[in-house]
Amino acid sequence: MKKTSIISLLICCITFGGMTTSCEDMLSPDSERHSYVVAQDTLYSYWGIVKSLQNVAERYIVLGECRGDLISGTGYVSDSIQAILDFDMNNATDGSCRFLCASDYYHIINSCNAYLAQYDSVRTTGTLEPYMLKEASQVRAIRAWVYLQLVQVYGEVPFYTEPLLTTDKINSFMDAYAKNPTGRQATADNLVDLLTDDLQDAMNIEQLWGWPQYDTYGLGSNPKVHSSKVMLPASLVLGDLYLTKGDPASCAYAALCYYYYLSNYMDNGKMVAGGTLPSNYCIGTKGDGMTKAMYTHNGSVPWTETGAVSTSNESITCIPSSVNKLWGTILRGVNNLYGFASEIRVSTEETSDTTSQTNASVYLSAQYDVKQLSASKRYFDLCKEQKFETYYASSTTELQTADIKVEDSIGDARQYWVRDYYQTYENGLSNTEKFISKLNPSGFSIVSHMIYRKSMVWLRFAEALCGAGYPSYAFAILKNGLCNNETWYPDATDFAVKDSTWYFVSATNDTIPTPASGVICATQAELAACMAGVDTLTQAGIDDGRKYWKAVSRYNYADDNCTAILNYLDAREVNSKAQFIDFEHEVLNGRFTTQIVVWRTSATDDSYNLSSLKVQGDDNITYGIHSHGCGMLRYDERNSQYNYVDQVIKKAKENYNVTLTKETIYDGSQDAIVQKCVEDLIVEEEAMELAFEGTRFFDLMRVAHRRNDPTYLASRVAMRSGTNDPALYTKLLTPANWYFKLPK
Repeated sequence: MKKTSIISLLICCITFGGMTTSCEDMLSPDSERHSYVVAQDTLYSYWGIVKSLQNVAERYIVLGECRGDLISGTGYVSDSIQAILDFDMNNATDGSCRFLCASDYYHIINSCNAYLAQYDSVRTTGTLEPYMLKEASQVRAIRAWVYLQLVQVYGEVPFYTEPLLTTDKINSFMDAYAKNPTGRQATADNLVDLLTDDLQDAMNIEQLWGWPQYDTYGLGSNPKVHSSKVMLPASLVLGDLYLTKGDPASCAYAALCYYYYLSNYMDNGKMVAGGTLPSNYCIGTKGDGMTKAMYTHNGSVPWTETGAVSTSNESITCIPSSVNKLWGTILRGVNNLYGFASEIRVSTEETSDTTSQTNASVYLSAQYDVKQLSASKRYFDLCKEQKFETYYASSTTELQTADIKVEDSIGDARQYWVRDYYQTYENGLSNTEKFISKLNPSGFSIVSHMIYRKSMVWLRFAEALCGAGYPSYAFAILKNGLCNNETWYPDATDFAVKDSTWYFVSATNDTIPTPASGVICATQAELAACMAGVDTLTQAGIDDGRKYWKAVSRYNYADDNCTAILNYLDAREVNSKAQFIDFEHEVLNGRFTTQIVVWRTSATDDSYNLSSLKVQGDDNITYGIHSHGCGMLRYDERNSQYNYVDQVIKKAKENYNVTLTKETIYDGSQDAIVQKCVEDLIVEEEAMELAFEGTRFFDLMRVAHRRNDPTYLASRVAMRSGTNDPALYTKLLTPANWYFKLPK
């Protein structure tokens, strides 16, 4: 392969006009809202940018999963994919395979720069709406998202926002970059600073005017994709940039961004409603226990949800595929790597007596001899470590008091996304092969690669909360979800007294002798300092005007009879009243439908019959994301195996060889370890919920960067096979080896 330079890479991106001429495909708008005669170039330029995202959609998944710990190569893996799996940067070079071409990213960026420089920001429509303003806000969000992908793939990359439309401008920029890269390169640490103003402007526009509305896309394809599904919410992109930077202050800003999105765009923040959750459940036979386990799921969501973004579906943003080369780009490379051969089927539908419509669909079938990538042993080990909870009850009304059985042999039911497919061989023998079917569920007809979905946003919200110093609230997203029902949250009466100290203070600011044993003498200023963070303060007067002050500090772990469902929340977090954990606000109420397993008592004898029930909460009840794979988790801490105190104690011992107790979890002495333990739980949940969707390596990278600890990433990726790969572990201890190389 001929080596290219960064200058020639950028020269490939100056053909901006080439991106504006291919709208007669699956991204063609059906709507006639804008005047094509007056602003044809601007409109077509915008849709050229949106369409160009198809060029990086599949590498988002390949480069995010092949470098993680949940994917392994098979005996059929190609040399180019194996080089990515092995972090072999001498062979995984720019242009060495279809998934490594940096010019595609810069093509989009340069087109965005040109669009923002050329669009008419003054002209208004007949409704006084600024002309193409909503499209411009989307272009800003697209540019920021693409820069984030570049940083995650290449580490440090040239950064520019002016259009480079001639070779002279490119040469001038690169000369300046070579002499002084400062301010001209983007990294994980500074990308959010470079793009915050842009994205905040985009957020303001979205709030005032909404997103562009173009109905649906999909000429000749079925199903069609609603325009809202190809929009990148600026608040989510900005949240990701802050989360990538990763320091506590940035995590707090990230939490605000995710909170903002949930508050403004998710119909009161409901996680999932209706029957469209991406949840799985277990079915089987009982006997003396769960002797046979099968896994199933309720359809092919969210990848077949192509309607408008709403409470009733899980998907938020996707990059859709065409189904025919004549209509655009067909995204089937990832499915092929996962072992699914593609076939295009064309059908004709009579639309009237005189007209008909031709539709085409992509159908994928499992073929073991084309499968290059499979789920790793580490993925299955992680799923098997989880506990699936079932219930013994006569009806669903008894679930909160029913006995719970933890099915150790089942594990997390989300592993069903890796399915067995029956194979017949020429010699008459048969066998089964496991295929990653997550992007090819039953009944699938067209590929739409997911960029954002609700569960992903909630998990990143949890990650941001934990990084900002709110681990118990972050855990609540995993276990319970979050809502506005005040009875769920503890108040002062729900916290047990931790200590009760009397302070004796004069009416003035002078120190006076301690009047009795056990009473501390203090000035008013000293008392005020002592009171910081104290929950309640009471006082008792003395005849001479002086006062005793009693500082009462409370904590919540000792009160096992607490009536609040989330009684495990740390009192310090509850009392902080940070904006992004003010869950009494109605915007974070939630509905969540989940499948659970109940062993129903027979009316005639003492045996049990298995029944899979669908339980739907109302506006004040949610179920956490862990329930997607482990059954419905009981709200209380006493019975559910997945509870805050036990999980933190377990992770502290396993991962850090630290012995924690209830007391040390809450008294502040082990806050750093507690935060790490919850972060580990979130990363595990991200693995099970988002596996094979393209986020895994980036999730690990964020945490390793936040902790300044390369071993965090290295130790996990090196365990793909179930045992440590010492050579890979050693290589990944050097963060420079995580990234591919841009042309010099």
